[in-house]
Parts: sequence; structure tokens; C-alpha cells
Amino acid sequence: MQRLHIKILLLSLLIFSSCGNDKGNTTLATQDTSKSKTIFGKNNHTSAVAAPALTEIIGQWGAYNDFTDDINKVNRNTIEGLKVVSNRLVVSSDSLYRFIPDTLNTKSISARLMVLQTRIKLLQQEIGFDRLDSSKVEEHISEINNAHTNFITQMNEKFIKDGINQEQKDVEDREIEKRKRDSIFNLELKDNNRN
Repeated sequence: MQRLHIKILLLSLLIFSSCGNDKGNTTLATQDTSKSKTIFGKNNHTSAVAAPALTEIIGQWGAYNDFTDDINKVNRNTIEGLKVVSNRLVVSSDSLYRFIPDTLNTKSISARLMVLQTRIKLLQQEIGFDRLDSSKVEEHISEINNAHTNFITQMNEKFIKDGINQEQKDVEDREIEKRKRDSIFNLELKDNNRN
């Protein structure tokens, strides 16, 4: 009889504990569902605008346009969307880094691209964890936005500097040409005065 009481007690405990687990699993499933529907990133983020001369160069830079589109998709996306976008961004940023056009291949531009790559990989790592920290995901998205803006700004600054340098070179060339003409004119005057 005592065995029967122990079996009934064990069976009751088993049923009671399984009921509690179902409730916990339902709560976890509800939390996972709500996190998968959560939208991350800024609602009104706009990327920096490339200078017209830069637009021509980056238009010829392989996967740059797809990369920029994916950077913009980091904002206002769900976790599942972020996983897809971050995977594509890791691949395309590696490709961009390996094939920087000669006109843009400076230490400052490649450093900004490397920072952007790092920010993308940190986001990818964060959304890969089992326990999702929403504030860290938002922080990584914000850092990607800032790194992308700094990357475009650095490229714009290079073209501004190149434009200033070209303008100075043109002014110097015109001055040299003017001096040559003046010296030739002066030599001709001296030659005419001798005659």
C-alpha cells in the first residue's frame, strides 16, 4: 500500500511540475515572439550624401550601392531581418575593403571602412546570442550609422582636398605660363631694341 501511495505522490508531482513547465515555456515563447516582431534602429536615419565627384567614383566601385542599401536596411528592421542584412554586410564590406578604388585608397578612408566593418561584425555577433539585449542591438545600430556617416564624410573630404589641390596646381600652372610669356615678351623687346 505504501508503494502505491509513493507512486501516486510521484505521479502527482510529475503532473504538477509539468504543468508549471508548460506555463514557463508559453511565457518564453511569448517573449521570443514579441522580440522577433520588435523593430530596431532609427525611424528617421538618413545617410550622409556623397559629393558629386565622389558619386561618379563610387558608382564604379562594384558592390558599393548594394552595400549602402543594406546599411540603410539596418534601420527599422526586425531581428530576423537584421540577421540577414548583417550577414550580407559582412561579406560585402570585406569585398569593398579588398577592392578600394585607387582614387579612394588612402589610409584614412580604409581606416573608416575598417571601423564600419568592425561595427557590422559586432552587431552580427550581438544578434547571434541566445539572450538578446535590445539596448546593445540599438547601440550597435547607432554605431553603424555613425561609422557609415564618418566613412562617407572622409571620402567627401578627400575629394574636397583633391579639388583644392587641383585648383592650386591650375593657378600655379597659369602663373608659370604667364611668367614664361612675360619673359619671352621681355626677351623679344630687348631683341627689338637692339636692332
